[in-house]
Amino acid sequence: MRHRAGEVHWNWGYVLSVPVALLLVQSQVGGNPTHAQYAAMLAVVLGLPWIVPAFIVVAVLSSPLYAWLHTVGPAPEVMTWLGGTVLVGAVIGCHMNAALLVTHLRRAPTRREQGLGDFLQRRRNGAAH
Repeated sequence: MRHRAGEVHWNWGYVLSVPVALLLVQSQVGGNPTHAQYAAMLAVVLGLPWIVPAFIVVAVLSSPLYAWLHTVGPAPEVMTWLGGTVLVGAVIGCHMNAALLVTHLRRAPTRREQGLGDFLQRRRNGAAH
């Protein structure tokens, strides 16, 4: 499939987001709190700066589900729920960072334009324009 100039390669984001998501799930199931903290820290760092907007979107979209859970039985604590939304936001941020990095690396080379440094270099060498 051929991509147009400026189009983001979103599918390449799975290269980073899926392993980070699996690491987070494995660290939560593993039971070692130190590994869970390191995995969460890694996910947050790799998801910067997109983690904040992604967290807000996930928190807003998941709030009806959290409210519904109160009607059917015991719901998780709010801080546990918000921690989970931060981690989901971190995985989304990792996906976006990986996709944007691949898009940046696969862009066509650009032609170098003359700038102020080139003008000053010409003046210094005696080639008046």
